[in-house]
Amino acid sequence: MSSLVNKKILLFTPSFFGYELEIANKLRQMGAEVDCFDERPKNNFITKASIRINKNLLKRKIISYYEAIFVKTKIKRYDYVFVINIEAMLPSLLDRLKQQQTSATFILYMWDSLQNKKYTLAYLPFFDNVYSFDETDAKAVPGVKFRPLFFIDSYAKANIEVPIKNALCFIGTVHSDRYQLLVKMKKNMDKLSLGSFFFMFFSSPILFFYKKLIDMRFYRARFKEFSFRSFPQDKTIQCISESFAVLDIQHPAQAGLTIRTIEALGADKKLITTNAHIKAYDFYNPQNILVIDRENPVVPESFFATPYCMVNPRLKHKYSIEGWVTELFDLKKSN
Repeated sequence: MSSLVNKKILLFTPSFFGYELEIANKLRQMGAEVDCFDERPKNNFITKASIRINKNLLKRKIISYYEAIFVKTKIKRYDYVFVINIEAMLPSLLDRLKQQQTSATFILYMWDSLQNKKYTLAYLPFFDNVYSFDETDAKAVPGVKFRPLFFIDSYAKANIEVPIKNALCFIGTVHSDRYQLLVKMKKNMDKLSLGSFFFMFFSSPILFFYKKLIDMRFYRARFKEFSFRSFPQDKTIQCISESFAVLDIQHPAQAGLTIRTIEALGADKKLITTNAHIKAYDFYNPQNILVIDRENPVVPESFFATPYCMVNPRLKHKYSIEGWVTELFDLKKSN
């Protein structure tokens, strides 16, 4: 199998709980020279919200940010331009980058559904290869390839001689109907007299109070239930390693598997999920994975009574970050 030795990669990726650093480091471990830039000009709440509502509000700032980057990149010739979850970059800026890096292969990977971000379709013609974590995208949009997410190397070491403290853990951002489901699941676990750990994250107190104001589903939500600082990656790994099972509640508008789902696989942990699409995946095993109803999430006590059934190592590697990079950069075919 070919590697990325001596390949130059220009990477644009959003800052997302440290995963951007893990991706850049893995590319370097595989031999590449990597220049990494945040896909967004800033990562504060106002900037993120403005980009998602109407990026023209920040058009000048975005252009200025990328022009400064282009000054740095024009003196190099990259083999690959790798963009993850494109959101802030304008099509005109992507066009300029294509003109600057004429010999590079352009790769796009989306870990948000294209069906939820229709504007992304305008970017696709600029890329040689486009991948989505959501198989629905691959079926609906010509030229889009399906590739699930990955787990980082630390998760494969997370389950080594660690005592179990909780039957179930949840660590994630609160969106859509997640809060209502988490309340129900907490009651379910208490009824079974099983310990659980739920970390519910809001990116900003402003967003919490806004949700309280406009969304009746948060009417009974209390400020102290949530954290407004993200859970560090090392703490997440520790929490999962100390838990018998992991809870996953995907956004109701997406079919792709969340990164938490893949991390449970990497850590050899049982999974409880609302995503019925997981039954079509090659690692699905009903002994390891329980699919629950969003409206009536019931977990039988028997699920916690049977051990985890180990997944074939070669299949598990497919979902590792190295397996992810290998597929996206088509290394298996480069002999």
